Amino acid sequence: MGHLLVLAAILLFLSSPAHSRAAGSAVVIVERPSVIRNFSADGAAVRTMFRDALLQYTRQTSMKAAWTKVGITPQDIVGIKISASGGPVMSSRKPLVAAIAESLEQAGVPLYQIVVWDKLEDDLREAEYFPRPEGAPYRTRSVIPETGFDEHVFYVNEVLGRLIWGDLAFRGIKPGGGQAQQSQKRGEKQSVAQMYGQGISAGSLENQVSNKSYYARLLTQICTKIINVPVCTDHSGVGFYGSLASLALGMVDNTRRFQGEGNWGDPAIAEILDRPFVRSKVVLHVMDALIVQYAGGPDFAPEFTYPLGAIYLSKDPVAIDSLLIGRVDSWRVGAHIPSLQPMIHYIQTAVEYGLGTSDPKNILLIPLP
Repeated sequence: MGHLLVLAAILLFLSSPAHSRAAGSAVVIVERPSVIRNFSADGAAVRTMFRDALLQYTRQTSMKAAWTKVGITPQDIVGIKISASGGPVMSSRKPLVAAIAESLEQAGVPLYQIVVWDKLEDDLREAEYFPRPEGAPYRTRSVIPETGFDEHVFYVNEVLGRLIWGDLAFRGIKPGGGQAQQSQKRGEKQSVAQMYGQGISAGSLENQVSNKSYYARLLTQICTKIINVPVCTDHSGVGFYGSLASLALGMVDNTRRFQGEGNWGDPAIAEILDRPFVRSKVVLHVMDALIVQYAGGPDFAPEFTYPLGAIYLSKDPVAIDSLLIGRVDSWRVGAHIPSLQPMIHYIQTAVEYGLGTSDPKNILLIPLP
């Protein structure tokens, strides 16, 4: 009898998405290729896929109970962090984002407390998210230029970055924005609207470098919970623009310094995410793998795409990325494109920081038909 009780306790422990990573990080996978046709996703089918995944992950029977299990209540201001750099096709897909927002509303979260966001308004506009898709059950906001960065919360890395328009500490005008409208006086504080909207002239821009990356106010001040909805695509600067990279690089400024050969986002991506307020606020990752792009990303390159028709859902971003990288690499090999492996050491660094697991033995896969 004692052995049976112990076995029952272990099974109950493993069934929870909040169980320790040593026992296994749960990842629900729903893969239904028929939902994709001509680079478009069937909205009703995607809604069903997401509902099935969330209910299975939380072991609940209603969306309200499921979101409560995840850690979201009607009092939360919920930010849905998307990836909008892939244009209308390879950005986080609207049917999936809408399904998440609608389920939050069903759980009692008011629509005005649901915010879909990404760093750049230009990207959101190009992806047809800005100002907001017609009939969408959420608000859309950008970090640049709308809500800005938090001047009191930043990440320091010894690599210096040349500042550009949009970075908090940049002093200048937006490219193509005409002549500077005013100069900053010594000791004068500038509002976010001034800094990002009209621009500030400050002499030579070539000397503007910084070792700081400021966090978005949407993360530090506005949203109380974050749901991360990345897209499964490669990235020329960090290898794979998945759950880890798109979230980290999308929540801070001055990020060009972390990308490219000799760096590839390591260790910056893990270190940006390894903050208590990030860990506590980011409650779920919903990977949009409906259409996968294995080369040429994050811009849309149709010749390198595959209609996988999948959603990966987990609290563990490392597990999601690790599972998908193997599949992405297989398509790259088939197309005679070099492997991502030399560029993704930041994933192992994320493991070392305790952000998740990449060991298949410690990933509890929950596939749904």
